[in-house]
Amino acid sequence: MSEWLLIAFTMIVQSSVGLVLMSALFIYWLKHELNTWQHSVTILVQKILLRTLLVSGLLAGLGLVASLNILEYPFNIYHSLCNILQECVNIEKIFAAIYFGLLVFYALFIVIIKRIHVYIIFVIGVIGLIDLYYMAIIYVNSAMLIWTNVNTYFLFYSAVFTLGPALALSFIGYPLRKYIRGKLSIKLVMAALLVVFISVTTRLIEHPYMGWLTETTIINDSAIFPHFPHPVERAFGLRMISWCLYIIGMAIWIYALWKGRDKLLIRNNTSILIGTIVMFIAELVNQYTFFIICNT
Repeated sequence: MSEWLLIAFTMIVQSSVGLVLMSALFIYWLKHELNTWQHSVTILVQKILLRTLLVSGLLAGLGLVASLNILEYPFNIYHSLCNILQECVNIEKIFAAIYFGLLVFYALFIVIIKRIHVYIIFVIGVIGLIDLYYMAIIYVNSAMLIWTNVNTYFLFYSAVFTLGPALALSFIGYPLRKYIRGKLSIKLVMAALLVVFISVTTRLIEHPYMGWLTETTIINDSAIFPHFPHPVERAFGLRMISWCLYIIGMAIWIYALWKGRDKLLIRNNTSILIGTIVMFIAELVNQYTFFIICNT
């Protein structure tokens, strides 16, 4: 059960940070269109963007509660990690609290002044990335040998840029599909597709380290590693499945781009949502390949 709690914890935080960063990009482009829309549509756009930030804040709040270890076993997130650096855990908690607090306060600020600042949202997203950095350090310095490598950082950050675009299309692009037309709709989907493509490609380039892991049999008093490479080989197979799902998800978005054109989000909103769901499943499988070793 512990691996699923770790998966839920990390994906919640990664989804929140990714959604904030992609929201900043989407808002930047949307602000250039607000002057051409009616006042009622502008108000609707602001409400949807505010709702998106509130969703990010809710996810950040859940991540903060988990990192503070308020809940007892078996919901103590770091219970299954051995020899972790308590200093890094404390720093991660601080940044998680700052990230959550800034999201909540800025959402309230938007309610009052009814105006959104892209650069503030971007700064909040960067703080979220710092939180993820210290979260990754906790795993890198744990007793699980398979986590003590650069792949851990790739996993934590690439997931941000996979989940973020998918969620941004779902929470911003889909609700505004009737108003976002022409080049703007293509720009939003293309941006999401490009970010996901770079994220997945980066992991594909970095992935050959798994060959080293399947040949490693080092076990000592301070490191935990499976006695046989079969769990790692199984994880490699699951990761291959996740890559195929990534490709399928991106292919669905490409098909929507090719077929939709000017009215992309209206004509092919179902295809985009299906691609988003496939992308989420792919990331879930990929995360599972990372945490599956913790109970072997």
